[in-house]
Amino acid sequence: MDQIEYLKKLKNCNVWFDYSASQRNVAEKILHNCILGKDFVTKLKDDNSFSEFVTLWSNAHYHYGIAIENGLKGIIVKHQPESIDFEIKGKNVILKNIGGQAGKTHNLLRLAEISDIFDSNVKLYRHKSDYESLKRVLLHLSDMIKWGARYPIPNNLGSIYKFDNAVPSVLIYGFHILDVMNPLFEYFEEERI
Repeated sequence: MDQIEYLKKLKNCNVWFDYSASQRNVAEKILHNCILGKDFVTKLKDDNSFSEFVTLWSNAHYHYGIAIENGLKGIIVKHQPESIDFEIKGKNVILKNIGGQAGKTHNLLRLAEISDIFDSNVKLYRHKSDYESLKRVLLHLSDMIKWGARYPIPNNLGSIYKFDNAVPSVLIYGFHILDVMNPLFEYFEEERI
């Protein structure tokens, strides 16, 4: 790929939305093919299967998180192209970040704030409590991207984000997390050009 093609793709929000959709598809394949499979559900009573269940869910969450990160970066590319930080060195183009430090550190909550997802003109949800749930899900998914789903143990005992009573734990292990994320994915689709 040459510089012109690279820069064209870099600045095309649909490239980011396409990758977001692909990562969401991977997460849903893990969910439907692995977690919801009849064989797996019948094995779930076994302690080893429960560990596998958590691992599979973590990996589904990792891909949902990457999907959201790419979608948020697509929003930033579309509406704030000045937030794309890249450098041209000779014939090479080096992407430094999209959305500042939040784009480098996989901080989904900060990327959501930078991309104006919480702006009153973007109506993802009807209730303030739904936005609070989204914030908590974004924190959780940030941890999944940074470490939680990539390695079998946390990098330290206090490093993994945990939901508190403000958001039911079913958001982690049940399907309600999808209810929180789906409006965001729908918004990414609406933003395509």
